[in-house]
Amino acid sequence: MKIAIDIQTTLGKPTGFGFYVSNLIGNLKNIRSGHEYLLIEPSSDKDFSTPRRFIWDQFTFPKMAKAYGADLLHQPCFSAPFNFRGPVVVTIHDIISILFPENIPFASRMFYSKWMPFSYRRATKIITISESTKRDIIRVLKIPESKITVIPLAVGNEYKKRILHNKIERVKIKYNLPQDYIFHVGTLEPRKNLKFLVKIFARSIESEKNKNLNLVIAGKKGWYYEGLFELVKERKLEDKVIFTGYVDDKDKPALYQGAKIFAFPSLYEGFGLPPLEAMASGAPVISSDTSSMPEVVGKAGILLNPNDSKAWIEAITRLNTSDRLRKEMIDKNKIQVEKFSWVRAAEQTIAVYEKAYEEYYGKTKTFDN
Repeated sequence: MKIAIDIQTTLGKPTGFGFYVSNLIGNLKNIRSGHEYLLIEPSSDKDFSTPRRFIWDQFTFPKMAKAYGADLLHQPCFSAPFNFRGPVVVTIHDIISILFPENIPFASRMFYSKWMPFSYRRATKIITISESTKRDIIRVLKIPESKITVIPLAVGNEYKKRILHNKIERVKIKYNLPQDYIFHVGTLEPRKNLKFLVKIFARSIESEKNKNLNLVIAGKKGWYYEGLFELVKERKLEDKVIFTGYVDDKDKPALYQGAKIFAFPSLYEGFGLPPLEAMASGAPVISSDTSSMPEVVGKAGILLNPNDSKAWIEAITRLNTSDRLRKEMIDKNKIQVEKFSWVRAAEQTIAVYEKAYEEYYGKTKTFDN
């Protein structure tokens, strides 16, 4: 079977979507399935505007897939194309655009909150990345459970390798970082609850116990991020809160390993990859207890209500002042991370492709392994 996969998100400065696609493809290629993977990309590596995304999803990508003789099409991140005669698999990472439409500008909202959910009904099979998102898809989009397969994400081996102290220090110098810091990574947007993080950080360092701490926020600008910078200025925290902007993937493991605490107060996540990366890197994690986060973090991290300031400040103080607690959490991290595997994700994805093919053509086909 020839399987066309959209890899546009791996170009330029990839975020979580690109990470998912890159790791999935790398592991698909290592499995002897008898299938051929057609990796389809645009001529430019620039991020798509919303109109370009629509044209790519619905016209250019399926047209190229057809020209290459694809038997099945996989859209791993965005809208399911109607302009393709054959089975279509789509990965739904979350339904954030439906649950938090106020966080998206109007033009983009029409695509992400209206068109994308409508397009999912075209899919022969749907992959989603957590049980939490599966429940949301069934509840909100009314898509039958039989159509959905949960395949969790995982982390690359680069996060599990111990990095020499001098290399960590070089990366800190590159981004002009202090010695002791709380770390957060993710696109700057309201759903990430970063104003809350800045506020509880400001209150935490009022205590002598936490005077050593700084806050490092990494990630590119998303929607409605301006108020975050204004808050830092209002609280006179410019010397204590560092915004790195987008960071290179090769630097992320060192940034995680150099952190004293990883903080992730997000209001909603389809999966929440950064906490898993942090745990794989050996950083103690404090995370919100919403949506998929309990599935990802498990008992390895501290899960808290993303609006409970007192609980977050207490957790930060405990982790900052207790080497014993930090070691206990780092030991638990290793156990939790091993529950997630890219090899297993690729194997399960192949099974979805084969089921979609059989269902679409109404016949059973044996694929060579």
